Amino acid sequence: MNEAQNLGSIVKRQRNRLGLSLKDLAGKSGVSVSHLGRIENAHRYPSTNVLRKIAKPLGLDENELFNLAGYLPIEQPKTPDLEKHKLLKELDILVDRITADTNRIKNIVRGLHKKS
Repeated sequence: MNEAQNLGSIVKRQRNRLGLSLKDLAGKSGVSVSHLGRIENAHRYPSTNVLRKIAKPLGLDENELFNLAGYLPIEQPKTPDLEKHKLLKELDILVDRITADTNRIKNIVRGLHKKS
């Protein structure tokens, strides 16, 4: 996975965690829906200006997002933080699964409503 794909997936994951649509994030950040979609799909790499605009609506600290984007050096976690870091990675995986399951459930419910 390249940096653009990684950052795009992080932005999308965080947006989904907060229950925001692309339109919601666009409204809160002032960045167009199409630009946000291209970032999430790794077709565009965001500038620092765009990262500043989307950080707060995504509930992320600007520096944290800059680190993820490679604009600032990433601090390696200290030994006591390693376990926390591992747990956070595991939590990310679980959130992705829940998001996927939630989307599947929504599609099933929509399908049932159409058949009614």
